[in-house]
Amino acid sequence: MTEIVEIFKAYNGTGYFCLLFIAALIYLWFKEEDRHLRVLLVIVPTVIQILFFIPYFYMAYNMLDEGTYYRILWLLPMTVVISYSAVKVIGNHFALGVAVGCLIMVLSGSFAYTGMTYSRAENAYHLPEEVIELCDMVRPEEDDERIFVAFPPELVHFVRQYTTDIMLPFGRDSMVSSWKRVDNPLFDLYMSHEMAADKLAEYSTEYWCDYVILAGNDVLVGDPSDFGLEEYGRVGEYTVYKNLASHLWHEYDNDSGIINANFREE
Repeated sequence: MTEIVEIFKAYNGTGYFCLLFIAALIYLWFKEEDRHLRVLLVIVPTVIQILFFIPYFYMAYNMLDEGTYYRILWLLPMTVVISYSAVKVIGNHFALGVAVGCLIMVLSGSFAYTGMTYSRAENAYHLPEEVIELCDMVRPEEDDERIFVAFPPELVHFVRQYTTDIMLPFGRDSMVSSWKRVDNPLFDLYMSHEMAADKLAEYSTEYWCDYVILAGNDVLVGDPSDFGLEEYGRVGEYTVYKNLASHLWHEYDNDSGIINANFREE
């Protein structure tokens, strides 16, 4: 039961929204007379709320999908119930309803843009400027085939938001452990932040990467040029390497060196 309460508390944050929902639900229990709305906005949410706090229901759910019990609360139409009851109160008691509504907003609300998840946009795309510069540096010319580029894990969320010309050897699915991701040695190498140059070249070629991008805190052990990785450019703390084993540049052999000429001009 303690775990259920902790999940509920974590879901509701400061608790204001939850309190408003419960107050609205109680109000509609006594005031809502329409049978269909009563079932949809009162009875069903109440049943879901009761089921959520039953330990046996919690145990049965976790047997099917452990770690996502909070999603049961997604079924509660909190916003609809609160809004509908507020309109109903204001419709019956206009002056009092408006005054109470304003007071609730003042006491429970906060300025959204002061939160840690918000920052001033650097450009029209609302993406980190370095991501845009890196993508522009390596993206193919118009009408050329799409290419594979290995980006540091902290940037993969942004690349596809900017362009579909660049494909990734690993993405967000690799970063969420609960999604039972497919093993990806290149991703694991990036997450170690200490990379052997030969392994980086090997895995980059295995995943068809035409470019490899490393962050400033990535330590590269060995000379990358010995294994077909040639520095192409820099953007801020990020370094871009061409993978000479890629068909985009050269065919490269670790023993004999470059064996064919460029497929693409710089």
